Amino acid sequence: MIPVRLIFSFLLFSTVSASFSQNTADTITCRLCRNNVHTSQKPYNFGWKHEIPYIASAVGLMTTATILDKTNKSNPYTPSDLALLNRNDVNPFDRRATDNWSADDSNISDIFLIGAVASPVLFLTNKPTRNNLGWLALMSWEVLSINYGVTYTVKNLTDRPRPFVYNPGAPMEVRTGKDSRESFYSGHVSTAAAMSFFIATVLNDYHPGMKTGIKISMWTIAAAYPAITGYFRVKAGKHYPTDVMAAYVVGAFTGWLVPFLHKKKMTTGKFSFAPVNIQGNAGLYMSFEF
Repeated sequence: MIPVRLIFSFLLFSTVSASFSQNTADTITCRLCRNNVHTSQKPYNFGWKHEIPYIASAVGLMTTATILDKTNKSNPYTPSDLALLNRNDVNPFDRRATDNWSADDSNISDIFLIGAVASPVLFLTNKPTRNNLGWLALMSWEVLSINYGVTYTVKNLTDRPRPFVYNPGAPMEVRTGKDSRESFYSGHVSTAAAMSFFIATVLNDYHPGMKTGIKISMWTIAAAYPAITGYFRVKAGKHYPTDVMAAYVVGAFTGWLVPFLHKKKMTTGKFSFAPVNIQGNAGLYMSFEF
């Protein structure tokens, strides 16, 4: 069943993909764009000098998260610690999650995570993004790394017990596992949101003339993918609803922010004027240079 689920996770994204064929140096046939014609766009600034701040931020955040994670995992719950926990200490909105435990639902959420991490392969399916594949792959890594660093830094600073630690129906080895204190917020959901919004943002930026129906479908899928992932994480007993909601917001923002910061800025340009005489009629010629 796992391969089928993996294929399903890819199909959620691949419905917004299209094949392209080269027509001229500047335009290509594109089933995503209005009138099936796409004018080549290069919406982002690329270059190693430009990428240094993003790479440095990603490495710094990952290093911090790794150090904190290693420290936190050295102090898991013990059976005596679990005996002192009271599910009534959990806020009413989240408390219902303490009754949940399902290894199968956890496995399904893992498949959605794999699909999210692998989703940048979709840039191979169309010519505009394929032409910038190396830089887009680097941007994908930046999104994943920054999201990972922020997520696991927050996880280990908040030290929130997962819902299953309150559930005596969950295996003791799980309740006392090294990640039992890493509930807030969900790494699966933040990653799914970051990558789904990243993919949608990049496709949108590369196709400013995208058909309205395709754009609505693309963003609907991008919004639904992390929400479905979050549903399975809560059902599995791995996270509370508030873990999922916070992860969704932070992940989606990260997935949108990285390409936004890479976007080319509009140039001011300049006007130029010149007098003209057409068939005895005086006039003024005006042009605007970008």
